[in-house]
Amino acid sequence: MVEIVGRYVEVDGVRSYYESAGTGKPLLLMHTAGRDNRQWQGVIERLAKTYHCVAPDLPGHGKSWPLEGNACLSDIESIQAWLWRFTQTLGLERPAVMGCSVGGNLSLLLAARHPEVRAAIALQGAAYTPTFTETALDMMTHPQVSLMHANVDFSMSLVGSAASDDARAFSEWGVLSVIPIAQQSDLRAYAHCDSRELLSNVRCPVMIARGTEDWLVSQDMVEAARDALTNAARVELRALPGLGHFPHLEDPELVASIADVFLRDID
Repeated sequence: MVEIVGRYVEVDGVRSYYESAGTGKPLLLMHTAGRDNRQWQGVIERLAKTYHCVAPDLPGHGKSWPLEGNACLSDIESIQAWLWRFTQTLGLERPAVMGCSVGGNLSLLLAARHPEVRAAIALQGAAYTPTFTETALDMMTHPQVSLMHANVDFSMSLVGSAASDDARAFSEWGVLSVIPIAQQSDLRAYAHCDSRELLSNVRCPVMIARGTEDWLVSQDMVEAARDALTNAARVELRALPGLGHFPHLEDPELVASIADVFLRDID
């Protein structure tokens, strides 16, 4: 088994936790809304032989401390800026970036904002994802709503039929251990994300991969993102049959394989 090491680093005055493994070109891995970097362990174990994999917990997620006032970042630009400062604090030179869901959106936005990004992989990510209403977002921290229980059926409906029993069980555990403020903040950033006009700034190679059984992120959304990448060095759009909203958790072997093939020859 690959040794995955956890460490803390201070970013913007926040004790921020991350896990890393491997050597080689750096690869930043970004978790989904309200979750943490444990989602990526299966992928890290498979890619660490070739890449320096680094997976942070956003502020207020997992083992990372929250922002002042027990808050989390709640807009997409603030999150991408924090992530970039994280990479610079660690000295990651020209990282490739890969994320899922809001992390997928962040992959595209990081590539648009920072020409140093080597390559971007977006799983279930797009440029425009108006997925949640303000009413739904407000309910996530309402004192009479148990997000843990209310969210189980919703989140599990996003898991694809090809997911293993272990992946399904861990996905459910992620729901049961969610921090409502973190979930709300991430989904607010996701729902209000609109980087369509920025994607023409992307110059690096990009892969967008979508689990075909994800009903939240539509094929139209990912195709619109692909079409907006007019100046990218290369753009691939991949369908992942049988998978849902969490491909990296549902089938880490497949995700690691397609990521490795895509990244292998990029300087």
